[in-house]
Amino acid sequence: MTNPVHYVTVTAPDGEVIGYAWAGPGPGDDDVEWITRRASSRRAYDAGMEWYGRVREARERGLTPLGVLNLLSHEPGVGPVTEAADADAVEELARIVTPADDQRLLAQLDRADAEAWRELAEAFDALTDEDRDVEWGGGQKSPSGAIHVPFPKYSKGVFRAVDALRGVGAVTPEHRWMDNPVPTLPPEGGLRPADAVRAATAVVRGEKFCDGTIDNALKSGLLDAVADSLRAWYTDPRAAEPAQFVVPARPAEPARPADSARPAESVQPTRPAESVQPTRPAEPAQPPSDAPHDSARNRRLPHPDLPEPPDPSLPMCRFCGGSPAVDVAFRAHRGLVVLMGFRRTDGPMCLTCGLAVYRALTTHTLAWGWWSPLSLFVFAPLTLVRNVLAVRKVKKLPAPGPGTLGPRYDPGVPVRRRPRAYIALIPVLWVLFMIVTGLSGGV
Repeated sequence: MTNPVHYVTVTAPDGEVIGYAWAGPGPGDDDVEWITRRASSRRAYDAGMEWYGRVREARERGLTPLGVLNLLSHEPGVGPVTEAADADAVEELARIVTPADDQRLLAQLDRADAEAWRELAEAFDALTDEDRDVEWGGGQKSPSGAIHVPFPKYSKGVFRAVDALRGVGAVTPEHRWMDNPVPTLPPEGGLRPADAVRAATAVVRGEKFCDGTIDNALKSGLLDAVADSLRAWYTDPRAAEPAQFVVPARPAEPARPADSARPAESVQPTRPAESVQPTRPAEPAQPPSDAPHDSARNRRLPHPDLPEPPDPSLPMCRFCGGSPAVDVAFRAHRGLVVLMGFRRTDGPMCLTCGLAVYRALTTHTLAWGWWSPLSLFVFAPLTLVRNVLAVRKVKKLPAPGPGTLGPRYDPGVPVRRRPRAYIALIPVLWVLFMIVTGLSGGV
């Protein structure tokens, strides 16, 4: 059994997918999550941090998760609210690597520096078996009982090879290696040039955080495969791609109705970032935002569920998303002999939701706000007066337009037609009785 989620795709002005904002469907899923695409550029990653802040800001306005997504979907560069089978499907989208991602990494290589490429070839050709058989130091116990942490003792030849990778630009901050696993060497051998850049960056930079990363790459043959791929690309960029990296033939699909389209999950990803695949389809990571969708896994929500929002420059009701709205605060008070309780509900509210909140909290105060001395003479009357002043602002509003966050609160009947409100007569009559009794006794 799946748990469908809703998400929006956020793209940069140049068309690069930055990330996805998504939310679950259930009442308990009361937050909006943000996930950055792992293979995105540094610029897109920085933009993703800004979008994360905008998601949090919209959530703090009191909007529901679906309301936040709907509000974002009308921003430039954001696609429509779409349904996916579960959160794993959205995370899979975030792992997609596109041909543009590969080209961006290859652009970091400095083809104009012939000396650096000659040094790369000579450094790896000069590696001996002794260089590859890395000796480890440490591990011994000191007289105090402390054990020295083991560490690799790389030769000058290994350090020369690593420096040569840096020299040609294969170690680049453009690849966020900490968000992506190290590419593995396929059984048939050979790395694509873009994967060679990824592997070089992950191995060289990973050595600073985990001793022995370079040693493991030497023993597995990954570091040699990196050098071979880069050297082949420098010699002939077109011939550097292994011949087996072709678009596989697709099986025939049954005919679809004319008004339906291929669902978004049928888009073939070029390659998940955590593995090196022998095929690389050249399709985009995400269908265009104006492309139609069908199927229950990935589709645009129907119009009744997501009506067009009002002018975003106007305040939106925190409960239904309708407009116009006004920023007000309603209160409720409860007196319990020696204890007292206070409640406040504030934020932008439309006419309908504002009346509903006013009537509910005012009725609560009339029923339970008198049962302590301070409540009877101070807090309950003050609460009622402040609610009356606040509701005047709400009553000046016209009828709200369509809400974007779901159904509105039902205002119900006026306060004077609610039996609970007349509980307030009990303390009022008691006070009058005490006054009359006191006056009678004084006479």
